Amino acid sequence: MFFCFADPHFKKANHRRRIVNTALLTDYAYCLKTGGRIYTVTDVEDLHNWQVEKLTDHPMFERIPDDQLADDPCVKCMREGTDEAKKVIRFKGGQIWHAVFRKRNLTNQSDKLAVEHELMTKFYI
Repeated sequence: MFFCFADPHFKKANHRRRIVNTALLTDYAYCLKTGGRIYTVTDVEDLHNWQVEKLTDHPMFERIPDDQLADDPCVKCMREGTDEAKKVIRFKGGQIWHAVFRKRNLTNQSDKLAVEHELMTKFYI
């Protein structure tokens, strides 16, 4: 899944409308296969920090370190090849933040139960 230069919804009252939020991440986890990736890229540092925080807090996702993404053509394309990235580089000084997360591999039943418990207690109660 790719979230490229999403609407930042700057007003706090509109943060719930952001494309990366706790409720939607559970839906994304359901749709992605194990190991599936979520790519985010933005020119708004506050939005980047929000997305990283929400994805990090969600028990179904883990961040892929940047050093493991050096050969990932998707990162290069998001940061340099999209129309929005080209505008940011040309007119706004080129400040672009990205992050890549993958759906965790829950190999045993105890991992699955722990994540299920965390989802239920952290996000639904």
